[in-house]
Amino acid sequence: MSASNVPIGRFPDCPIPQILPGIYVHLPYCRVRCAYCSFVVSTDASSAKAYQDALAREIALLSPKAEGVAFDSVYLGGGTPSVTPAPELARLLEDLRGRFHVRPGAEVTLEANPEDVSPATARDWAAAGVTRVSVGVQSFDDRELAAVGRRHDAAAARRALQTLGRDGLSISGDLILGLPEQTPGSFRASLRQLCRSGAGHVSVYLLEGERARTMPRERRLSDDAQADLWLEMGETLAREGFSHYEISNWARPGQESRHNVKYWKRAPTLGLGVSAHELWEGRRRANVSTLVRYIADLAAGRRPVAVDSPVSQEEGARERLVLGLRLSEGVPAGEVEDFVRGSGDPTLAGDYASWKEGGLLGEASGRLRFTERGCLVSNEILCRFV
Repeated sequence: MSASNVPIGRFPDCPIPQILPGIYVHLPYCRVRCAYCSFVVSTDASSAKAYQDALAREIALLSPKAEGVAFDSVYLGGGTPSVTPAPELARLLEDLRGRFHVRPGAEVTLEANPEDVSPATARDWAAAGVTRVSVGVQSFDDRELAAVGRRHDAAAARRALQTLGRDGLSISGDLILGLPEQTPGSFRASLRQLCRSGAGHVSVYLLEGERARTMPRERRLSDDAQADLWLEMGETLAREGFSHYEISNWARPGQESRHNVKYWKRAPTLGLGVSAHELWEGRRRANVSTLVRYIADLAAGRRPVAVDSPVSQEEGARERLVLGLRLSEGVPAGEVEDFVRGSGDPTLAGDYASWKEGGLLGEASGRLRFTERGCLVSNEILCRFV
């Protein structure tokens, strides 16, 4: 995306909660696959019971590795976790609390689609221990939702947010910038509705990459129009009381995603379920990406790990930069400069200097961070450190 002619600014400072380990659980089932989705999901629920059994086995296998460790977040992601029947979600959370030391007051997030939210499900989720629901709103415009195959309409999204608020659940809402049929006016309207819905957390993602290229270009906003809207959006969210604490995430005070901050800060996390990733005891692991293999391996009593490798000192340093730069607090400028000098890449030093001179990276109090303009090309810059 073009970042030309975009004003230079920087993320505001935003407090980050104390970092403790977290648990991620992947629930892969969806009623339909959305046009922009690239996650490991399944629209065939015939294996759902076997999958729940496999998860229980993996929880049992992993629990001895975390003996004596306190966790303060559980994240149920997917897929569409909200399609899982509430009694099964309750059993899953009860199993996690029984096998792991999940602290009282832990953040327990459930990803949900608006069409799955009702007064009954909201009450059931809260009773099961869910404290936070991340709602895939994506847009409050019916044409945009239909263009990417979403099953809900704008009215359903509004009802879902109102329902969750009445049950006292913390709410995060997702929007996508760059959807087919989207106009500057429709995006502004969606953002305004989400800000005033009671959500304390907002995530906004750019539709990009291979999925975006398969959609008709003439039905989408230009790169420059998206860049202008991104900068305008940041100003709007700031006026509404949201702080920009990570490239794609804004939160009211104290409502940052405790679990996701763990990834950007490289805190230990356990990953359960098909395709789940984790960082634990200095190793990065990833489970297999096929349901059949995941279920079969656990039925045989072994964890279905596809990747298991130690994180070297060099890899850890690179990860600290790449992930830390995503946060508003940034990283020590000296660490970036040391990495650039020792990278062995003769072009990186020149690129780094041009990013700073061009206002894509800014330095304050000895820490380097992306400017708001830099956020628009952050993926391209971060790839240079990989």
